[in-house]
Amino acid sequence: MKVLGLSYGYHDASACLVSDGRVVAASAEERFTRQKHDANFPAYAVEFCLREAGVRAQDVDHIVFHEDPHAKFSRVLTSAVASFPGSRREFINAMKAWLGKKLWSLNEISARLDVDPKKISYLSHHFSHGVQAFMGSGYRDAGILVVDAVGDWACSALYRGEWVDGKPVVSRIAEVAFPNSLGLVYSAFTAYLGFSPNDSEASTMALAGFGRPIYADLVRRIISEGADGTYSVDQSYFHFSKFYRGAVTDKFLAAFGPARPPTRKLPQSSLHDGDQEIDAESQRWADVAASIQLVLEERIVQLTASLAKHVDSKNLCYAGGVSLNCVANYKILTSGHFENMYIPPDPGDGGTCVGTALMFAATQGDYDPAPMRYPPYVGARFDERPTVEMIEHVDPDHSIPYLKRGHSQAEGVRWHHRTFDDVGALADHVAEQLAERRIVGWYQGRAEIGPRALGNRSILIRPDDLDLANRLSAKVKDRALFRPYAFSVTSKDAPSVLDIAPEHLTFQRWMQYAAPVHADKHAAVRAAIHCDGTTRPQVCYPEDNPRFHRLLEAVGARLGLELIVNTSFNPSGYPIVSTPVEALSMFARTDMDLLVLNDTVIWKQ
Repeated sequence: MKVLGLSYGYHDASACLVSDGRVVAASAEERFTRQKHDANFPAYAVEFCLREAGVRAQDVDHIVFHEDPHAKFSRVLTSAVASFPGSRREFINAMKAWLGKKLWSLNEISARLDVDPKKISYLSHHFSHGVQAFMGSGYRDAGILVVDAVGDWACSALYRGEWVDGKPVVSRIAEVAFPNSLGLVYSAFTAYLGFSPNDSEASTMALAGFGRPIYADLVRRIISEGADGTYSVDQSYFHFSKFYRGAVTDKFLAAFGPARPPTRKLPQSSLHDGDQEIDAESQRWADVAASIQLVLEERIVQLTASLAKHVDSKNLCYAGGVSLNCVANYKILTSGHFENMYIPPDPGDGGTCVGTALMFAATQGDYDPAPMRYPPYVGARFDERPTVEMIEHVDPDHSIPYLKRGHSQAEGVRWHHRTFDDVGALADHVAEQLAERRIVGWYQGRAEIGPRALGNRSILIRPDDLDLANRLSAKVKDRALFRPYAFSVTSKDAPSVLDIAPEHLTFQRWMQYAAPVHADKHAAVRAAIHCDGTTRPQVCYPEDNPRFHRLLEAVGARLGLELIVNTSFNPSGYPIVSTPVEALSMFARTDMDLLVLNDTVIWKQ
């Protein structure tokens, strides 16, 4: 049986093709359109998935959409009407969007793919997140936690997942309904702090590391703890139904002070040793970030504790947009409410297409949960040879007018390349370049799904050089200095670097937790730790990514640790590169020294 999962309409449109219970392909639409968080119908992602499976849309047995359009419309309509006529602008905009297009999503799928409407179904949005969390875990039973902004009506949800008579059963325990949303609150704080909501929540999380949670009691009153283990949100601080007025109200501004203008640069830097001169306003914003981060962690751990009381399982599965908060994730992991924890590679809306497709397939067949596990490397792959051949006909001087702002390049630079027949020789050569303080773009195989680069679409540097990390931020990534880098480390060397319980090591495969680093290793990995001594590690096992693991081993032979700073292969504000040409373009426009396209190394000289 072949099942196509689809998610689109709000952000991170994506598609997934499951065949006989296995994920064949999955991708976000942004990887093809180059529009970050692209919400449109995932035409290119669908085309890729079908091509990878060798089928046409008409050959697919079933298509599953990730939300109930009618339930979501009822929530939007109710919210808009509740405060009418004050919400007339919101009402008009919502009706145009929903009556014009969004309400008819299933019809659009049928028309766009030329398939019988009877072959299309949907799941509610939070249930889609629930099965997304459970279906790829391999667990036979689990408590399931979903914390998101808002879907149909729910904002947070607790489920029980189990396999009964060869079929998955996911049942709801409790929900927290709109507008009581941890995700929307965190996004509102993100907007207040001058970042882009629904995109830059990671910046709020990073800034929190520099702050003191002196506003935590106020935030606790805004997000009050419920007697049943849930929570409620004081709506007088937010414009959840009238975002065009701004995310927060005058009452919020009176309590926390003026918002940060997006154009005002923050002085905090995770790549700075010693005392930093921080002005009072910048410190206040960091303190606000620290306060919302702390209370978010408290409320999520509280939800986890409530879930543990309702399920008889040692396993926790967690998804929803808020599950991208790696600091909170580590608090959940170490809270002791569950022994094992699974977060899918793409736990936000971009990954719901995977869970829905796996769920439908499993309900129609007779499958075991363990083989339904899938790695993050299920995205598109491309042949680099046409791009390498093109290099012979390109004059690098032609790229000078298109260089990244602030980066200059002398005329006469030439690109050279060498193709390796042996992976070991390639890894040794690249490791030598990394040791010599080169910035390396590493592109290989199939793209990762989700927001993390895990060794297939990565930019790499050695981990002990702050000057090199600053050059990477300023002249390649265009990255705010208060945002820390992460590292990849082999499973062999991870225990000596990460100050975590041994049983938690296996959960660190996909950069989903902010884990503490042993103090005696801070200098060796200084370019990849935050001001609080943590990092977001990828612990790479040999079976996870053999080629990348071989590179880590080669680096270890030269630097003493099988560990590299690993950041996503994209400039700020753009999706991770997908094709070799996109990788070459970034290599040409920035201060990157070396580019690896599968077996070929390209360098500037």
